Amino acid sequence: RVVSYGLSSEMTKEFATSVVVKALRANGKPKMIHSDMGSQYTSSLFEGTLQNAGIDHSYSRKGHPYDNARIESFHSLIERELIY
Repeated sequence: RVVSYGLSSEMTKEFATSVVVKALRANGKPKMIHSDMGSQYTSSLFEGTLQNAGIDHSYSRKGHPYDNARIESFHSLIERELIY
C-alpha cells in the first residue's frame, strides 16, 4: 500500500529520504519499505533513516525488475495522470 509519495525532477537520496520522513509523520511507522537497488536507496542517509526508525528494507533482486512491478505500475499511473 502506498503511504507516501512525492514528485521531483531529480531522484536524489535527499528526496527519497524526505518521502520516508513524510510517511513517518503522516501515517506512523511502516514495517517495511521495498525499493530497487538505486544509489539513492542504498545511500547511508536513506538506510540510516530507515534503521533509526526501525523499518526493514527490502530490495528487488538484481536483474529481476518484476520484483518491483506494483510500484512501477503506480509510477506509470502517476506519470500518466499527473504529468502527461
